[in-house]
Amino acid sequence: MPSSLLLNESTGQDTTTSFSISALNRDGTRSAFSPYKPTTVLTNLQRGNVQTQTPSVLPERSVHQLAAQGELFLQNLDDSFNVNLQDENGFTPLMWASSYGQLETVRKLIFRGASVSVVGSSGENALILASASGHAAIVRELINFGASLDYKDQEGNTALMYAAYNNHSGCTQELLNAGADLTAVNETFDSAYDIAVKRRSKNGVFFFLLKTLFCIVSLEIHLTEWSSSCHGEIYVEYHVGG
Repeated sequence: MPSSLLLNESTGQDTTTSFSISALNRDGTRSAFSPYKPTTVLTNLQRGNVQTQTPSVLPERSVHQLAAQGELFLQNLDDSFNVNLQDENGFTPLMWASSYGQLETVRKLIFRGASVSVVGSSGENALILASASGHAAIVRELINFGASLDYKDQEGNTALMYAAYNNHSGCTQELLNAGADLTAVNETFDSAYDIAVKRRSKNGVFFFLLKTLFCIVSLEIHLTEWSSSCHGEIYVEYHVGG
């Protein structure tokens, strides 16, 4: 997977080292925007640079690389296989598969007992990686199996913030539909909506964020009016519009 590019607002050029939302660019080589640079072996295999006619000299791929390529088959998963095995950066096969959009591999790993809660050395988890990469179906799958919607990485960023940052409307919709907290802020006090504004996100992302924000405001107004009409009675009724 190529490294995702961040936009340098001062120069208008692509960079992986500078952006005004510093908490979302902690490290150009180890952030959820470039969740994990595959090894040279994996890159070469994807590009066809390895001579397949001489399989005897091909280096063996790790379970993490197989998961990233969607080639982690049942024969690779014997009884001794540690489904939550972490690599040198704390990434599990599930995190690799989530980052690379391998839905069937994600399902297979979860079926085998993979944890959706394991975090990498910089605080990334599978939901953050899937959201940062734009894999909405995997976001939905992880949520269905208990991934924490509002989990924050080391800089206080949530999956929703990463989805908003990278203009992934599908992921944004899945997270908001599941109840992700739009009001959460990171270490620089930016919410997902703030990030979308600063990034000039696409209309789809803005639509889902604004729709949810409107529902929150409408709910607060409704509760305030209801509370006043009840004169302090402990009885609250609310409805969030669709």
